[in-house]
Amino acid sequence: KTLPEYFTLSPAAGVAATPVATRPELGLALGQIELPRYLDRDELVTRSGPHELEVWGGVRWGGSLRSDIQRVVADDLGQLLGTARIAVYPVEARFPVRYRVLLDLLEFGGPRGGPVTLRARWTIAAGDGSALAVAESTLEQPLASGSWEDYVAAHSAALGTVTREIAERIVTLP
Repeated sequence: KTLPEYFTLSPAAGVAATPVATRPELGLALGQIELPRYLDRDELVTRSGPHELEVWGGVRWGGSLRSDIQRVVADDLGQLLGTARIAVYPVEARFPVRYRVLLDLLEFGGPRGGPVTLRARWTIAAGDGSALAVAESTLEQPLASGSWEDYVAAHSAALGTVTREIAERIVTLP
């Protein structure tokens, strides 16, 4: 019997991105990440057709995919905006929060060996909760190869691209 393989997402900003701002005083709160229920599981899930999913029992996330996404988005936002002041749900911020970032992943995956599609709706809210920016991002991230390692790396890269869009929007806000 073969042992399962475990994978985790990695921050993209640390290696692939230059900061969009240096704002060490900026306080952010990252809300709970929403994602489709079929993805909220240990096993990796791919699409095998427009309406069909394939669950890979031998290929798993090393922890909670939701927590992994939160960690990566928080790390990337910190790198891109030059701040360490990021509170991640459910932890309460111990510093003044200027903006709250909410992310709803509508689609995050694709066929095995094919591009990873990320479709997300995101909101940047003021500290009081009123929306300052609402947008939707859709992108396809190609894979370097058909390996599981590259499939997961494409997820990380796609998440990094959306996080950059959010960071670029944050720096335009008052």
